[in-house]
Amino acid sequence: MRLVALALATLSVACGGPTVGDLVSQEISITLRAVSSDPSAVALGEAEGGAALSRAFVSTSALTFLPCNEEVAALSLEPRGYELVTESPDSERITTAVQNFCGVQLDIEPLEENDTEGVPEGSSLYVEGTDANGDPFTLSSERSFSLLLETEDADGLGKVPLLLGVDAATWLAGLPLPEDMSDMAASLLEDQLGAAAALYIDADDDGVLDPDEEPIYTTR
Repeated sequence: MRLVALALATLSVACGGPTVGDLVSQEISITLRAVSSDPSAVALGEAEGGAALSRAFVSTSALTFLPCNEEVAALSLEPRGYELVTESPDSERITTAVQNFCGVQLDIEPLEENDTEGVPEGSSLYVEGTDANGDPFTLSSERSFSLLLETEDADGLGKVPLLLGVDAATWLAGLPLPEDMSDMAASLLEDQLGAAAALYIDADDDGVLDPDEEPIYTTR
């Protein structure tokens, strides 16, 4: 987990506005992890009759929270790689004076210095798993692109804990492909990530997607 404290100089304490205590106590959190809407097609960890995803690494140049007020600067976190298939998922907790956010943007790009064990240099996406026959596979991409999850609701996301889930069953649909179709496989890995990603309210703040936690925003 990474803890970040951010302050906005453009905000001031005034009559009727937030108190000093409010300014330093607003915390938002987000957990990034893989989920599966259909474990029989693609399970996480051990296979359940189909394929299995054992590792998923996403490299980002920025994870940005977008305020509902366009006059307030966006809050961007530094470059980082996120492991999506772990018992203790990667997360961020940010203390900020901003009250409402209306979106989250994930800028996917290879890290300039990637020392993550097992991840090929220059990869923005990297996955490992086994196909429906139990044969191991790896897939990777070096492409840079962005995922945007936002709402037009003026109330925004509020202070609720968030979970950015990537549905493995959607992400790896039709994959892997034969080795001579590696370029097409990389394109599918990139393109299907957008359809697989969704933002949830993690009501109990445990970093786990529960059956009653429905997606509130999907990518565009």
